[in-house]
Amino acid sequence: MHSAGTCKKVIAAGLLSAALAGGMGLTAVTTAARADAWPGCPDDHPSGPCHWCPGNPPVQTGNHVTNPVHWDESVCHTYWYVYFGQGNVAQNIFEGDAPPPPPPPTDPGPFVINRDNCQQILGMFCPKA
Repeated sequence: MHSAGTCKKVIAAGLLSAALAGGMGLTAVTTAARADAWPGCPDDHPSGPCHWCPGNPPVQTGNHVTNPVHWDESVCHTYWYVYFGQGNVAQNIFEGDAPPPPPPPTDPGPFVINRDNCQQILGMFCPKA
């Protein structure tokens, strides 16, 4: 039979492993997204400013059925990929010279392990970085 301390250590190690794996997966997705810009967007800054003109492929919004781009398709446009809900021609597409600033960060909740609460949550399993 295991002591309560051993069970807590096993659970803490599992949580740390899951957090690290999730962080690595997010890094890989972010890096891949930065490497392949959308058509009309600069390779080094895929969120914009992007350019679309008549004859170019449609601007990708993630779902052209429920989140289509609504603009005059007979003229060229400068646009940006923005956070969902900040767009003015689609939920995530802002047309214009300067997009709105990103929204303020939200509280991640009590189950996110960061530098401030690592020692309290993971104890001796907290990396000393």
